[in-house]
Amino acid sequence: MLSSLFANPYNFSTFAAFSELLVTTAVLTVIISNLRGHPLRWKLLWGTLAFELLVNVSYMVSRTMVIAQYDPQPLDNWLGLFGMLHGLLSLLMLVGLIVLALLATRAFFRQGQAYFQQHRGLSYLFIILWLISVGSGEILYLVVWHLSAG
Repeated sequence: MLSSLFANPYNFSTFAAFSELLVTTAVLTVIISNLRGHPLRWKLLWGTLAFELLVNVSYMVSRTMVIAQYDPQPLDNWLGLFGMLHGLLSLLMLVGLIVLALLATRAFFRQGQAYFQQHRGLSYLFIILWLISVGSGEILYLVVWHLSAG
């Protein structure tokens, strides 16, 4: 079943678009909870990050390879440019999540501190950029698979 999911671009895109909403829910739950002074939900954070790395990064790589193979000038239209900007922001947010997860986990286990509560500005900036990244991905999914189809 999984091989057919990943082999079909529409199915894989649909799965990635839906799963990214679940990932976002988990990321926001961890950050907002910790912002409010609750203990870091480190298992949820690292489980979510592992899923993000295994599934959604493989999706990004597979889509990039398809575009590179079939579209010789992907930046010649607004959709290609929008997709490139989304991809760059998504990669930046993934790296940011890894860094924040390391810092928050370290603060939690070494000092019992709520990292996101102590770094409110950074936390809110990350949330805003994360939502822009996810929102742009959902827009791309709708445009590519539903609005431009047929």
